[in-house]
Formats: sequence, structure tokens, C-alpha cells
Amino acid sequence: MDEWADYLISEVSYDSEHLINVALRHQETKQGITKGKPVDRLTIASDIKNGLIYITIYSGKNSWKKGHKIQTFSIEGTPYLRIDGNKVKLDYLGDIREFPIPKSELTEKESLPEPITEPEPPSSPRGSLPKDSTEELPQELDLAPEPITEPEPPSSPRGSLPKDSTEELPQELDLAPEPITEPEPPSSPRGSLPKIQQKSFLKN
Repeated sequence: MDEWADYLISEVSYDSEHLINVALRHQETKQGITKGKPVDRLTIASDIKNGLIYITIYSGKNSWKKGHKIQTFSIEGTPYLRIDGNKVKLDYLGDIREFPIPKSELTEKESLPEPITEPEPPSSPRGSLPKDSTEELPQELDLAPEPITEPEPPSSPRGSLPKDSTEELPQELDLAPEPITEPEPPSSPRGSLPKIQQKSFLKN
């Protein structure tokens, strides 16, 4: 079986000006037709100008059907791709399957706001967390004054302790004058000694 062409185009997408955005390109091998890879219109036009052959193909249930040869031409320096001989500023590859990219772009744009909306609901439970924390704060404040009231009763027995200490102080004061009176008697014998010496002098 002879090869149909160097490259095969099975699907295409057009923009608002009916210019090709992306085309699905296949290659024909001994094992069959390969899976399609996306290419742009400038790549196709450049390959055709370099002598490569492109045709369109149609997918059947279990096989592919040959379509039409793709031609390129330029108007005011801009290349265009068509399967007919009409030289207009439009691309046209016949009635092969179209896959519109703008719709896929819209789905991507829709998918982008979805994750944006997803973090918004978790932000609301974060707001609830500080509310719970504020409820815990007054509980801690209630526990704080309780130990303050408990040390107040022990302060009263501390006042009784200095009273006992003051009672011990006068006892020490009573003991202090007693040793002061004891040294007074030894001072009297010292005064008697000179009296004895005077008598001895008289006898002599």
C-alpha cells in the first residue's frame, strides 16, 4: 500500500476569522496511522512550501478514509491553507472534524475560579476559630481570680505570727537586766580590801 502523504490532518479548529488555530497531525507508518499531535497553521504552510504533502483524512469505525490534498498560498505575505482553489483570506480544510479550542479555553477559565472559590469557604471556619478562642479567654480570666481569693485567708494567720514574736521580745528584755545586777556585788569586795590594808598599817 502506497503512503497517502507525509502528514495527515484529521481534526482542525478555527478562530473567529476562520483561520486555523490548531490541527491534529498524524503520520502513516507500517504499523498504521500514529496518534495525532497538535500543530499550528504556520507549521503546515512551511512544510508544504518545503515540498511535504498534507492531506485530510476521515476516521471510520475501524479504519481511516483518505480526504483531500491541502494547498497553501499567500495574500499580502500571509499564508492560507485550503483544499480548493479559492484564493481568499480564509482557511478551509473541508468537512473534517472540528474541535473548537475557544470552548476548551472557557472550561479552563471556569476551572480557574473554582479553586479560587474553594479557599473562600475554608476562610469562614478560620473566622469561627477566633470566636472559640475568645470564648476560652474569659474562662481563663475566671480561673485567675479564684487563686487570688484563696491566698487572702492565709494572710490572717501571718498577722498572728508577729503577735507571738512580740510576746517573746519582752521576755528577752527581762533576762537582760539580771546579768547587769550580778556584777555589782563583786565590786564591793574590792572596796573592802583597802580597808584591811589600812588596819595593817596602823598595827605597825
